[in-house]
Amino acid sequence: MESQTKIIKKLPEVGEIAVGTVVKVFQSYAIMLFDDGWTGLLHISELSHSYIRHFTSFVTIGSIYSVKVIQIDEATGKVHVSLKQMSSSERKRSFSHRPIEEHEISFVALRDNLPRWIEEQNKE
Repeated sequence: MESQTKIIKKLPEVGEIAVGTVVKVFQSYAIMLFDDGWTGLLHISELSHSYIRHFTSFVTIGSIYSVKVIQIDEATGKVHVSLKQMSSSERKRSFSHRPIEEHEISFVALRDNLPRWIEEQNKE
C-alpha cells in the first residue's frame, strides 16, 4: 500500500497583506498564487469601489498585486482577497517581490479546487 503525503501550506491570517500573481482569470474573478503556496480568489466585487463592467480588462494573467486577506475557510483552505479593502497606507507600502517563475508554479491547489469554485460561481 502506497502512503500519500499531504502537503500542508501555511495559510495567511485575515487582515494580512500579501503579494500574489494572477494565474487564472475568469469573467468575474481571478485565482492568485502566493509565495507560501496558497491560492486566493479575487472577486470582481473586491477590485474597486467603482463599478467594473469588464473584470478581464483590469486583471490579466501574470499581473502581480498586493492584496488584503479578507476571509479564510479553514475547512477548505479557500482564501478570499481584496484590493478595495486595503487602506491608503497599505497601498503605499513598498513590497520587495519578484514574479513567480513558471517552474515554481504548482497547480495542485487549482486542480483540486477549481471544479468546486466554478460550481459555486455558477450558483450565484
